[in-house]
Amino acid sequence: MLSKDSDFSYAQENGLIELTDADLEGGGILKPDLNDLVRLHKIVRKNKYMRALEFGAGFSTLILADALKKHNKELRSSGFGKSHPLKGLDYKVYSVDASEFWIKKLSERIPTDLEAHIDISYSEVMIGEFCGQLCHYYRKLPDIVPDFIYLDGPDPRQVKGAVHGLSFENCHRTPMAADILLYESTLLPSTLILVDGRTNNARFLERNLSRKYEILWDQDNDVTTFELLESPLSGATLK
Repeated sequence: MLSKDSDFSYAQENGLIELTDADLEGGGILKPDLNDLVRLHKIVRKNKYMRALEFGAGFSTLILADALKKHNKELRSSGFGKSHPLKGLDYKVYSVDASEFWIKKLSERIPTDLEAHIDISYSEVMIGEFCGQLCHYYRKLPDIVPDFIYLDGPDPRQVKGAVHGLSFENCHRTPMAADILLYESTLLPSTLILVDGRTNNARFLERNLSRKYEILWDQDNDVTTFELLESPLSGATLK
């Protein structure tokens, strides 16, 4: 686990403190967890991800965008990515959220230099099933092929509908997002999925994802990662 001092030092050195301004609090919005945000920033910077998909907009959206912005110029100027399947695409985080209030509040706070690296969309969340298992899906998803996926939403109380009388209005029912299963078949090798908390949801994904992953559960920080372990595609090109 990162110490509070090392987290704060990293955040200061990388100009992240102003992005976690408490002005975004209110309306049920939680105070940012610096440890979580620094972890996200470090992962994206270390692995040079190009296109992030985020379920649940928040401070993490700003942090991911900052990491993408910082290495965008570095990678392009150094020639990295010329043969990468995602070459030519913008370095951007695509975030989907079920709260129009929160999207508006967050959008008002996006710094000018991060605007080109953020795309936030609204979608309802509907209850559903996957192989007879209760779950939920965003009604409309970003039409992208990400190389990094961050699962931190939705709030189960935002899930609409019921299946045979079962709903996510029951406060004891944990989130069970199944959207990643829809993306899985077209994910590229080395894609990383990070599930923040939501351990029951992470275990659901582990049971139902069909490709080969290295799965790590950091119990102390309550974070689960899935790294897609497959050989690189030859000559893959994306629109």
